[in-house]
Amino acid sequence: MKQAETAAVARNAVIYARYSSHNQTEQSIEGQLRVCHEYAQREGFTIVGEYIDRAISGKTDDRPDFQRMISDSRKRAFQYVIVYKLDRFARNRYDSAVYKHKLKQNGVKVVSAMENIGDNPEGIILEAVLEASAEYYSLELAQKIKRGKRESAMKGQFNGGTPPFGYRSVDRRLVIDEAKAPFVKRAFEQYAAGVPKKRIVAELNAAGLRNRNGKPFGHTALQVALQNEKYIGIQRFSDIVIEDACPALVDRETFDKVQERIKQNRREGGKNKAKMEYLLTGKAFCGYCGSTITGVSSKGRHNEPHYYYACRNRRLGNDCKKAYEKKDFLEWYVVEQTVEYVLTPSRIQEIAAAVVAEYDREFNDTRIKELERQIARLERDIDKLTDSILDVPKSAWAGIGQKIETATMQKNDLEIDLSKLRIANKIRYTESDIVVWLKSFCKGDLFDMEFRRRIIDTFINSVYLYDDRVIVFYNIRGGKQVSYIDMLDATEGFPGLDDEPAPGDSGESPDAKEKPDTTSGVRLLNASH
Repeated sequence: MKQAETAAVARNAVIYARYSSHNQTEQSIEGQLRVCHEYAQREGFTIVGEYIDRAISGKTDDRPDFQRMISDSRKRAFQYVIVYKLDRFARNRYDSAVYKHKLKQNGVKVVSAMENIGDNPEGIILEAVLEASAEYYSLELAQKIKRGKRESAMKGQFNGGTPPFGYRSVDRRLVIDEAKAPFVKRAFEQYAAGVPKKRIVAELNAAGLRNRNGKPFGHTALQVALQNEKYIGIQRFSDIVIEDACPALVDRETFDKVQERIKQNRREGGKNKAKMEYLLTGKAFCGYCGSTITGVSSKGRHNEPHYYYACRNRRLGNDCKKAYEKKDFLEWYVVEQTVEYVLTPSRIQEIAAAVVAEYDREFNDTRIKELERQIARLERDIDKLTDSILDVPKSAWAGIGQKIETATMQKNDLEIDLSKLRIANKIRYTESDIVVWLKSFCKGDLFDMEFRRRIIDTFINSVYLYDDRVIVFYNIRGGKQVSYIDMLDATEGFPGLDDEPAPGDSGESPDAKEKPDTTSGVRLLNASH
C-alpha cells in the first residue's frame, strides 16, 4: 500500500526583538525583525506573533513584552522563540538559564537567526548546570522585582508594557479607550455565542484595527485577549488577585462562557493530535546540501503514524536526494553514542575542569566589587543632581529630573545584577560537583524522552546526516575522531525498529533514492568550531 503523503510537523514561532535607544544599526528592531522573518521563511517556521521591547536595557528582567512572551508560552500557542542573536534574549547566563528553563517547561525552544551556536562549549554546559538549579534562581532572583510590582498591584497600578487593546494607560492606571472598547465587548459576545475566531479576526482587521503590537489581528492575538482577566477588572501578580483594579469591559458571565469554550476547543483539538517532539531540530543538517533537517510524519501500511527526519531541500523539491531517517532510531543512536564515547571517566574530568574555570570567569568577587563601585558612583551622581535643583532656575528642573530618572534606572539595573552575582556566590560549584552531575547522564534511560533531551541539549552542537554515516560535533574542546560504528551493529541495539520504508524510500515515491554502496558505517567525530 502506498504511504500517505508526508506532513510537516507544526512549527509555530514568535519573534522576540529588543534594542536600546543608542543602537540604531542593523540590530535595530526593524533589522532584527527582517532577519528573523527571513530565517523563519527559510526554515519553515510559521510566525504567529512578535514581542518587541524598545529602548529598554537588557540588564533588567523587567522587559514588559519579554515577560508577556514568557507568560503567553503557557498557552502553548507556539513552540519556538526566534531571536536575532542570543544576546537579544538575555544579557547574562543566569537570565538565559532561568528563562530557557521556563520556556522549556512549556514546550518552547529558543533559536537564533544568526548563530548556529551562540556560546563556547564550556559555557553551554555551564548553562545546563545552572538550568538544573533554575527553579531556585527563579525564586531568588525575582524577589527584588517582585517587591516593586507587588506594591503596584496592591495599589491597582498598571505594571508597565503595552496596555491591553481597549485600554489606555493614564498615570499608571488603565482607563477605557472609548473608541476601541466596543470592539472588545463585541468580540467576547461573538465568541461566547459560538462565532469562529476566523470570522472575529476578519471583522477586526476589516475595521482597520490593530493589536497591541500595532499589527493586524491574528488567531493568537485574539486568543490571548480572550483570556485576559483585565477585561473583567482583575489584575494578578503572583499570589495577589486584585478585584476592580481597572474598569471592566466585559461582564463576568460572558467572560466565563468564553473560557469554557476555549477549554472545550482544546479538549476536542487534542483528542487526535498527539504532539511529537523532534529533539534534533535546530541541530541537524543535511550532509550533502547543508539544509536544515526537519521533522515529518506519514501514515504506514495500517494507517499507523511514522516519524522521520528529512532534508528540507528535498521536501521542497530541490536537488537533494538525502534519504529520510527514522526519528526514534536516530535520536536513540546519537544519544547512545554520546553516552558511550563522550561521557568516559577521563572526558568527564576534562569537562568538569573546563566548566568550573568558566564558572569562575563568569562569577567572581572582582565583578561584585566593580558593580558596587558603579552603584556608589551613581548614588553620588543622584545626590548631586538632587542638591543642584535648589541652585538652578525652574526652567532647568525638567532636564535635571530626566538625568535623575536615567541614573536611578541604571542604578536599579546594576543592583539587580549585583543580587544575582551574590546569589551565585552562595553556590560555589567545584569540579567534584560537576563530575557528579555529569555522571548522572551515564545512568539514564536511553528510551526516555526527557533523558534524550537533556543529552542533546547539553552535549550536541550539531549533527550532519549522510546516508551512510552521521557526523556529530559536541560541545567539548578537541577534535579527534571518536569511532567508526557499522550501521547494522547499531540497529541491532535498537528494539522495535520495523521494516516500514521511509517516505521516498519505498520505491513508490517519485523522489526515491538508491542507497550508496558503502561499508564505512556510521562515523562520529568529536570537535568544536
